Amino acid sequence: MAAQYSNRQFFRKTPNLYLSKFFEAKGIQLDVNINRLKEHDADVFQAALNKLPLEQITKIETELRNINALACEGGIIALVDEANAHKEPRFY
Repeated sequence: MAAQYSNRQFFRKTPNLYLSKFFEAKGIQLDVNINRLKEHDADVFQAALNKLPLEQITKIETELRNINALACEGGIIALVDEANAHKEPRFY
């Protein structure tokens, strides 16, 4: 049985640097200074996310759910298999 998804749980488990890079890659400015945050400060990221338009929040949450779904043994195996199919270097 799959665990229930929660933004706060995802933010809590993901290092701030990776969260910052995710939002930067999407061109989303959250007005969060990661250099001033404690690591895994989920409430700050959730509050910043809540300030975005609902349509944008929905898209982001969908992507975060997909990332979360791949963050398990089966998901990692699938990612490695896909990388191997594209002849990318192995990271394990």
